[in-house]
Amino acid sequence: MSSAVSLWLGPLAAFASSCTWAYGTSVYSALARQHAPVTVNLCRALVALPLFLIGGMVAAGGWTDGLAEFAKLGPQHLGWSLVSMSASYGLGDMSFFMATRGLGVSGALAVASAYPLWTVLGGVLFLGQTPASLQWFGLFLTLVGVAAVILAGARGKNRPKKSEAEGIAALTSRLENRWVGLGLALVASACWGLNSFAVSRVGQGVSPFVGNAVRMACAIGINLSMAWFLFPKAPKVLPRADLKKHAPVFVIEPFLGSLFFMYGLANSALVVGTTLASLSPVIAVPVAYLTGSEKPSLIRTAGVLLVVLGLYLLM
Repeated sequence: MSSAVSLWLGPLAAFASSCTWAYGTSVYSALARQHAPVTVNLCRALVALPLFLIGGMVAAGGWTDGLAEFAKLGPQHLGWSLVSMSASYGLGDMSFFMATRGLGVSGALAVASAYPLWTVLGGVLFLGQTPASLQWFGLFLTLVGVAAVILAGARGKNRPKKSEAEGIAALTSRLENRWVGLGLALVASACWGLNSFAVSRVGQGVSPFVGNAVRMACAIGINLSMAWFLFPKAPKVLPRADLKKHAPVFVIEPFLGSLFFMYGLANSALVVGTTLASLSPVIAVPVAYLTGSEKPSLIRTAGVLLVVLGLYLLM
């Protein structure tokens, strides 16, 4: 493999993870209106874990070599995996869900989508990865463009409905205040930024199959604990009919998406990989135009162009 191709594989994988999340997020948001979010996340992890275990063995060429790959795991991989899933499938997703009560889905997304900034700052402080001046400007333009795309699509209609999941109403009944929503969205943003940084560490020295298998095992434990403590009477897994109906999403997003996400962040500069991995709201815009599900919008189109210019400066 040429060095030029190898150089681009990481950023391309990070971008591909945005595409898979854009595919999965509409299904997850619809399911989260009927079930506890930890139930949705638990099913994502339960489906993905055996796929990563099998994929790791196949990629290694057999059981013996596959077990040797898992033997490469060290305490740092386990620690960062626990940090990653606590910050994403755990506290981050829960904070975002609660933030939508005060800000709406689009408003919460606009705030939480600033998470690449926190990841980049982590790279500057702990890894010595200091972006050039043009890259900082590119990151700023990208974040502004993403926020413009999200907010231009709000128009009040994306305000979340009351979830029917047992226990959620009681948990979120006092979260209608916009300032509370802003604080929770910032918590989600910080958690997602921490997750990106942690994933880039998990992917060092091990195959993405092995690293993600550990992450999903951690996610199962975290979400089971949250389900028992926060939603003790709610079902722990989704109904079979929902799983069967959305089976492609539960395979493509948590399995392929996580595979792309880890490889992309482990093989890119943080400022590039994290930004490319956060573009799902922008990717959804041209797709909606092409399919006719949305009419073209000047503001959203301008936001997409800002993102493109920002990415050009980043790369």
